[in-house]
Amino acid sequence: MSKRKQKRGFRYHSKKVIGWLHLWLGLVAGIVVLISMLGAAVFVWEKELTNWYYSDLVYTKDVKTTTLPPSKLFAAVEAAYPGKKFTSMSGKNEPGKNWEFRSFKSAKKRGWTWTSGISYYYVVFVNPYTGQVVGHIDKKKDWITLSRFLHQNLLLKSSVGTQIVGAAALTMVFLALSGLVLWWPKNRKMLRQRLTIKWKARFKRVNWDIHSVGGFYTYLFLLFFAATGLTWSYKWWSNGIYRLLGNHPKKVFYRPTSPQLDNWERSNIIDLAFADAIRRQPKWKRISFRTPRAGRKKGVISASVYYDSSHSWWETSDQYYYHPETGKIHYSRPHDKKLLGEKWRNSNYSLHTGSIYGLPTKIIAFISALFFATLPVSGFLIWWGRKKKKKRKPIQKNGAKKPRSKRPVVKRVATTRNDE
Repeated sequence: MSKRKQKRGFRYHSKKVIGWLHLWLGLVAGIVVLISMLGAAVFVWEKELTNWYYSDLVYTKDVKTTTLPPSKLFAAVEAAYPGKKFTSMSGKNEPGKNWEFRSFKSAKKRGWTWTSGISYYYVVFVNPYTGQVVGHIDKKKDWITLSRFLHQNLLLKSSVGTQIVGAAALTMVFLALSGLVLWWPKNRKMLRQRLTIKWKARFKRVNWDIHSVGGFYTYLFLLFFAATGLTWSYKWWSNGIYRLLGNHPKKVFYRPTSPQLDNWERSNIIDLAFADAIRRQPKWKRISFRTPRAGRKKGVISASVYYDSSHSWWETSDQYYYHPETGKIHYSRPHDKKLLGEKWRNSNYSLHTGSIYGLPTKIIAFISALFFATLPVSGFLIWWGRKKKKKRKPIQKNGAKKPRSKRPVVKRVATTRNDE
């Protein structure tokens, strides 16, 4: 056998094996991908949906020139929700927007669902100008939040659901690469066919084109969203990216030892820390402010200040840590001083959800999620059509295929015109 024939045989058999793996792995992971991607398509618009659906909680018409200090806002929300512990506050530098306070407590006995592991999870909205507590969102029942965890862990407990979704994401990475091998044309003529969808053809052909041609145009997006999403499922994956970016995983988020606390209780010290954080970054757009829990022996007051920068492609934020008993800066981490791995990890959520560059990237994430959800469906229809086609082939008792009936040969006799 010549070397050329050996190469052709190897290519044929290897492509056949890849096709078999592509088919069955796609069928196995398909239901997970379908459910997860539908949840993702909804959660891409989390901000817009929340502002619309909960507009009476998010916005206020009572706008003033100055806001109340954090200590008074914390006191107001804790008075309205006795027994609940609030340690985080977040708000935007946008007039007419209420500020958010979060309170979370894990359940003592956890079941198999995501909600069973939560005793309560509230996001309370407070008017920053008057201190009025407007209301809250119960995250256990909020359909927008549930769409996120439908995507992230199928609404199962995190230790199980994230592993299932992670395995499906890894499978999708293989399916994207193997699909590219199966799609690859032999010549230029086939290349033209593989780049266009024949919308006027029969349903089978249109479905195949959508799966194949659409998969080719979106496979880079699939690899990107899978790569950014796997960080929530596997620690070894994020550690690998840190090393790829030139950083040791243990040194990416280095923080000094937190100061000792002697029966710490929240006071107006947090007002000094908050004022210092926004003074250091006057162009701030959003701030996330955290305080230690009462009774903690160690802790810091932390402020993550987000802002826009024309000099960076990453989501830019400065981190400041304050001593809870003095209000003085304990440690700071400006965006420019962060390691590359830290910049990536801080931006990964925005990259994965498509919110990092605003509406254009959100539209890309939304369309990609919807199309990824259709891939298992179109792939199943291709497999089902081939299966039905095989069943329709007539087979004789001895296993041989029934020969096609020959059409009777009609002899054409030449005739002459009889007009003489």
